Amino acid sequence: MDDKWFKQQQKRVGATAEDIAQKMGRTRANVSNIYTGRQKMSLEWARAFAEVLQVPIDEVLKRAGVLKPVEARRVTPEFADSDAAPWGDKGNSSDGVYNIAAALGGARPGVDVWQIERGALSLMGYFPGDMILLDTHQSELCKAGDVVIAQKYDGKTGASRMLLRRYEPPVLVAASPEAADRRVDVVDGSNVLIRGKIIGSWRVV
Repeated sequence: MDDKWFKQQQKRVGATAEDIAQKMGRTRANVSNIYTGRQKMSLEWARAFAEVLQVPIDEVLKRAGVLKPVEARRVTPEFADSDAAPWGDKGNSSDGVYNIAAALGGARPGVDVWQIERGALSLMGYFPGDMILLDTHQSELCKAGDVVIAQKYDGKTGASRMLLRRYEPPVLVAASPEAADRRVDVVDGSNVLIRGKIIGSWRVV
């Protein structure tokens, strides 16, 4: 259970443990018990956390230690439309991927391995299948020109997409020949928010 991450997300959206508990009709003590491991994060609780914290449910499940990233992705099919997704256990190549990630500074909490799934930044040399290293600690420290992963949240449907973009405050821009990627998204901290900065990338051959 990455309780520090959860509390960071609470601070980001200005939510309290009571706000999360109220979604389930329970008390703040239940949320505290989840954070300390005395109570398991159920799928119903994960939905409540995701709604209040405005994050994808797969991320809640992963940070709670309930599911591996590759399993958590199956819970949220909207990842199929995302530019990148968290790297999961994919067999024999995993060791090599994590060894490279560690060499690039990824062997520490809050730095995660992701894989690019769409060519939103193909004109910058980021291609589908490439691996990227996401530093979530730098989500609020990004500056112009940084390559970031951002979450675009649809309040009506509850769905979200992960965007791989170049940050040009206050907007996110793609670098792709595809017309669908040419729209810019304004980072408003609510419907569109930066999840972290890309600090490394490599191609698996």
